[in-house]
Amino acid sequence: MRRRLHSLLLTLGVACAGALLAGPTPSGADPVVVPDIDGGLATCTQLTPHTVAVTSAPVRLDVRVLLDGVTRDHAEQGVASMRKAYRPLGIAVAASYDVVDLTGVDAQRLIEQAKGVYGGRRPTGVDVVYAMTSKDITSTGATGGQLIGQADCIGGVRTARTAFAVGEIGRVTIPTTREGTGKVMAHEIGHLLGGHHHYASAEGLLARDAAVMSLMGPAIDLDALRFSTLNGLTVRGHAQRYAG
Repeated sequence: MRRRLHSLLLTLGVACAGALLAGPTPSGADPVVVPDIDGGLATCTQLTPHTVAVTSAPVRLDVRVLLDGVTRDHAEQGVASMRKAYRPLGIAVAASYDVVDLTGVDAQRLIEQAKGVYGGRRPTGVDVVYAMTSKDITSTGATGGQLIGQADCIGGVRTARTAFAVGEIGRVTIPTTREGTGKVMAHEIGHLLGGHHHYASAEGLLARDAAVMSLMGPAIDLDALRFSTLNGLTVRGHAQRYAG
C-alpha cells in the first residue's frame, strides 16, 4: 500500500504540475478525480486522494448544524471560527440550524440518530450535516473516551447517506487554543470533504498561532485553523465536485 500511495501521489503531483505549466486554467475546470484503489466509500477510508482541485474556483458549502444541548449563539461562534479555515480555499460556508435531542454518547450512534432526523439522507439543498453536541462522546474503537468528533466517512460528501459527522463543543487543554468548537467542526467536516490525518503537515511553534500541526492533525489542541497544502487541494476538490 505504501508503494502504491507514493506512486499515486507522484502521479497527482505530475498532473497538477502539468496543469500549472500549461498556463491559466479556466475557473470552471473540474477537479482531478482519481479512481478509488482501496474501496473508497465502501470502506470509509479513502486512503489516497479521490479528488484534487486544480483551480481556485469558489464554491458554496451548505452545512446543516444540529444543536444537541448547544445554544445557537455558541454554534454561530463555532461556524465563524470554522470559516477561517475554509475561506482561504474559496469555500463559503453557509450554515442553517435545527435543534435536536440525541441520546447516548457513542459517536456512531449519534451519527445514526442525526441521519434519522432526515430519513437517513441529508436534506435537499444541504451538502453536509454536522451534529454539534454538548455530550462527552465516546467510541468503541481505539480512541475510546479520547474522542471529540467523528465523520461517518472520509469523503462522505460524495453521497447523501454518508455526509454526516458529529463533534463536541470545544473542550481544550492547551491555553493557546481559543477556538475549540470551530476547530472540531472544521476538522470533522474536513474529513467529509476528503481530508485525512496523514495529509497533515507540521506547522511549528513559530507559526502565527503557535500550532504544532495543520488542521487535520490527529490532536485538535495542537492543530491550527489552516489546512495543509494536500488537504487543502483535496478538500477544495471535493467541495467543487460534490457541493454547491
